[in-house]
Amino acid sequence: MRGSPWCAGIFIDNEKSWGRMGTPQGQYGIVINTLSRSASDSPTKAVFVNLLRKKYGTVAALNTAWGADIASWDALAKGVVLKEHGAARQADYAMLLKAYAREYFRVVDGALNEVLPKHLYMGVRFATWGMTPEVIEAASEFVDIMSYNEYREIPHEGAWSFLAKIDKPSLIGEFHIGASDAGLYHPGLILASDQKDRAAQYERYMDAVIANPWFVGAHWFQYVDSPLTGRSYDGENYNVGFVSVADVPYPEMVAAAKRMNGRLYPVRFGKKALK
Repeated sequence: MRGSPWCAGIFIDNEKSWGRMGTPQGQYGIVINTLSRSASDSPTKAVFVNLLRKKYGTVAALNTAWGADIASWDALAKGVVLKEHGAARQADYAMLLKAYAREYFRVVDGALNEVLPKHLYMGVRFATWGMTPEVIEAASEFVDIMSYNEYREIPHEGAWSFLAKIDKPSLIGEFHIGASDAGLYHPGLILASDQKDRAAQYERYMDAVIANPWFVGAHWFQYVDSPLTGRSYDGENYNVGFVSVADVPYPEMVAAAKRMNGRLYPVRFGKKALK
């Protein structure tokens, strides 16, 4: 891909779970688990201990903030099991999670700058169910385009209000809509009633992307239907293609894509795009 004029950039990783919002254990599970491990076995744990020592200076100060009874920094380094997660602890969890993620994105960005200097780093295709604000902020420091896989009927504006805060071009890495009238046994993750409805839902989704000033595009998953008997490694047998496994186009989807692409630039940029 190096130097190819047809390759704008690449993704590294896909739908890795960085944490689930809703509970401290879900959001900060990486940190809570790492703190229970020994620094001699986990380089990340060693970094976490150093960051906490730098912030608090003494273990007594850490204990006061956390409401804990950790005997020493050595005891922390050996591993502590945390069952309570007060506000002060969560603030430190957030600091540690961001440091963890930031190092990941820093290393990948450095490698890509060395190997593919003329191509964009297009992020990790966050699964929207497995990302946290700390990791998003860390990624935004290094990637050229943020990427998210969003399997919903539509990318609702309210759910994406955070895009303005991070102020980076953003891309939907995967979405699809399927129906059960095409002969496959499963319509996919988002269900339409038939091919006509599927095409209409596709246009609504893309219109929402076009209307959002932070989105620079969306990738449909995928071009061809899954095999009727299922994908080899997990059995996925979805009607999610623009063409069937026999390479026969779904005319409703093709027509919808033509309509959407025909109005994309005029809608996004106004009448000037028509000139």
